Amino acid sequence: MAILFGTLLPTDEEIGINVWEHDKLVHFLAFGVWTFLYGVVRAVRKGNRPNLWIVFVLGTSYGLLVELLQFVMPINRSPELLDFIADMLGSGAAIIGLHFLFKNIFDPKEPPAL
Repeated sequence: MAILFGTLLPTDEEIGINVWEHDKLVHFLAFGVWTFLYGVVRAVRKGNRPNLWIVFVLGTSYGLLVELLQFVMPINRSPELLDFIADMLGSGAAIIGLHFLFKNIFDPKEPPAL
């Protein structure tokens, strides 16, 4: 919800902080965090490693949906290809983190013999 609020808030309203100077970084971090948390939730619900390709596609699809909504909604916002690329890169970084996290959780090496 926070991502939708932040990306679909009409531009003529003030939000009190100036995050727009670092717009691409905000997109990268927001979608990276969303994708990471979504992957963790899927793993907890399934009880095993989720398909990370599906998690990546859902994260980037969410970014694409936001850009499409900015295009069709009368909120004085314009979709940008670079925003979507930042969303994809954030989701990709989260997938890399999830890969290593799940590798240690779901594919642990045998403990050393004592």
